[in-house]
Amino acid sequence: MAIIRIMEMKQKRRAKVRPLLPEAVEGARIKVLATGCSHCSAMRENTREAVKRMGLEDELQCVSDIREISRMGVMSTPSLVVDGRLVCSGKVLKPEQIIELIREVMAETDNKKTENDPED
Repeated sequence: MAIIRIMEMKQKRRAKVRPLLPEAVEGARIKVLATGCSHCSAMRENTREAVKRMGLEDELQCVSDIREISRMGVMSTPSLVVDGRLVCSGKVLKPEQIIELIREVMAETDNKKTENDPED
């Protein structure tokens, strides 16, 4: 029983690790990497709905060029990248889940920026 709980904890920690994609840092803060399949279309629409609810429409970029997606190092679509961090890959999320991920990653990024900025 204890071994199962330890394994669950390790999986949760691994899920929190969000790899930085240096190629994805430029441009908009939120990127949907999606080709033309039905899952990709659903993820694209759900993400649009989520950023609309948050008032971040200007921060969204949809990338559909497979060469650009592979250049970022992403091998499965649909994927969601926030502030250069891959937060979801290979599945369709609901708008509520997307909002939660965006808030979490943006808070982490903003905290790191304020820690690295020298105080006046």
